[in-house]
Amino acid sequence: MAPKTHTRRYHDWSEVPRDLRSAAQLTARGFRDLGPVAAEVRTDEGAVALHSTSEARRRRDGMWHGGTQATRPVSLPTPAGRAGEAPDLIRSLARGSAPRPGEARRGRCTRCGRDAVGLIEETCPACRRAERETALRRAARGWLGRLLESDFVVLDTETTGLGRRDEVIEIGVVDADGRTLLESMVWPRGERVPAASTRVHGLRLDDLRGAPTWPEVLERLQVVTRGRRILAWNAPFDERMALQSSRLWRVPHGLPAFECAMRAYAFARGVPAGRMKLEAAARQQAVLDREQTHRSADDARLTLAVLRRLARPDG
Repeated sequence: MAPKTHTRRYHDWSEVPRDLRSAAQLTARGFRDLGPVAAEVRTDEGAVALHSTSEARRRRDGMWHGGTQATRPVSLPTPAGRAGEAPDLIRSLARGSAPRPGEARRGRCTRCGRDAVGLIEETCPACRRAERETALRRAARGWLGRLLESDFVVLDTETTGLGRRDEVIEIGVVDADGRTLLESMVWPRGERVPAASTRVHGLRLDDLRGAPTWPEVLERLQVVTRGRRILAWNAPFDERMALQSSRLWRVPHGLPAFECAMRAYAFARGVPAGRMKLEAAARQQAVLDREQTHRSADDARLTLAVLRRLARPDG
């Protein structure tokens, strides 16, 4: 027998969190895969099913999420095509991979006109790679355009290190206008800050004395991010550190997936997506003319500046 599910019910639209929307509202905003029903609201016409905007966005833009939780499926974004079209990007990207046995052949590429080995659908490997890069750039630009039209925050953390037992010792969150919503040091549960980490961000254990603990900061973080998209430069790292801190303190995490600015920036610029440093991107975009401070709120604002500059026509 399937387990019984309990759908949360609201008695009025005023009670509904802003993350929850009806299928009609989400469809009107361009979402197709809405995910499961998360709740319902009672209206004069009857019950209306509600879906999570965050979940619908993750299903559409999953490529830009941090992906640290094992249960989170990974999806690829769908770039905008001609009117009425929804191109299958997965198939498009697959065309850039190695041909399957018996599929490739030698001949003249219909795109570049050169003789080549490894033709698939009359297209040579070099042209397939170019198509793949173009599709990824288009998808990244589309993600950026949708982001800047939505309600989002930018988050950055400083930590005790990079390992699986390290934790957050400073966090900064700014809104879409760069205003500080949260800026706080955090007292580490492990009561240690290695010297190697201090050399990066300048924070020592003595600097953190009297700071709130992660459970206290997490409560404030949940409030300022509720119903908003959470963006971080290196989302897999910041999301993992926040999640590790919650686990170390044994508190419910309660934060949605973070979206990765670094990966989208790299694809939009057509550069390797592996380890693009924020400082390097900021200098490329001419929004940084001094040394990066490596303090959380400053780095969050720098991330915002990089993406806003990238979104300009000449970005």
